[in-house]
Amino acid sequence: MTHFAPVAVFVYNRLKNTIEVIEALRKNYFSAETEVYVFSDGPRHKKDEPAVQAVRNYLRSVNGFKKIHLVEREKNYYIEKNIILGVTDVINKHGSIIVLEDDGVTSVNFLEFMNGALDFYKNIKKVMHIATFTFIDMPRGFNKTFFWRYTENTGGGWATWKDRWAKFEYFQTREEALHSMSEAEKNWVEMSGEYQCLDLLRLQPIPWDLCWYISVAKNQGLAVQSPWALTVNNGLYNGTHFNFFNRLLGRSPFEISLLEPRKIIFSEDVVEDKYALDQLIKFYRKMQSNKRARAIHFLLKILIYLRITKIVKFILKLYRGSVK
Repeated sequence: MTHFAPVAVFVYNRLKNTIEVIEALRKNYFSAETEVYVFSDGPRHKKDEPAVQAVRNYLRSVNGFKKIHLVEREKNYYIEKNIILGVTDVINKHGSIIVLEDDGVTSVNFLEFMNGALDFYKNIKKVMHIATFTFIDMPRGFNKTFFWRYTENTGGGWATWKDRWAKFEYFQTREEALHSMSEAEKNWVEMSGEYQCLDLLRLQPIPWDLCWYISVAKNQGLAVQSPWALTVNNGLYNGTHFNFFNRLLGRSPFEISLLEPRKIIFSEDVVEDKYALDQLIKFYRKMQSNKRARAIHFLLKILIYLRITKIVKFILKLYRGSVK
């Protein structure tokens, strides 16, 4: 490889998670040839200022990359605006991008795979998204990339090109998003009702990655997926929408481990992999059938919508203190 795409990392106030992400990225093959842009969101509340500053102090000391650009937001952009503007700025300068969030820990061959995929699929316009996070198991010995509609990412670990990102639409309201889609597109996105992600359009702001998923679907695009995970999430228990809820659920279904580096073959058969899609549908069908999980996730959605998760955490903290 002679061209290496830049990496954009989006961080907020989780120092431990951020250190793990940056250190893993620094251990990657080709990290010394890679430019890294880090977008540090501003504190949302006064009490967040010390944690945000601690992350920034660490980032100012980071080396080991070709170049590191630290963008410190003066105000709180929140994750949607921070990622959309950051990705757009970087991709307009470089033509392609690799994206991580502050909880995406990568395998040592992550950059090698991403740059190879960006080069290999550059002129295959149907491929709009490159993904490295997966929790399904492909058949034993399977070592090829495969294709599907799914663009879900945990901790980032995705990549795309400028001409594909140009098709991204951000929807301000649920009505705007649904009005822009045909019934066939809605059915495609929700996998015939097995993955009811359009319910999340009720959230404000609407998740940026759901808008990207819809945008890919509306343009008849597919995601190319690594055959096993090259990114894992180290923030399943301390993120904005997780923490004690996942502890109530037990081990997160999205909790996986990285494997030792192995050779990956880039497939040219750009059609959706039926086996992979069937495994994905079975995964979400199983989640739907778990009544306890469904109840807790439903409660979580309500709490996020009403923005009272902090109140609940405070009550639980007081309760634990009284028990002690």
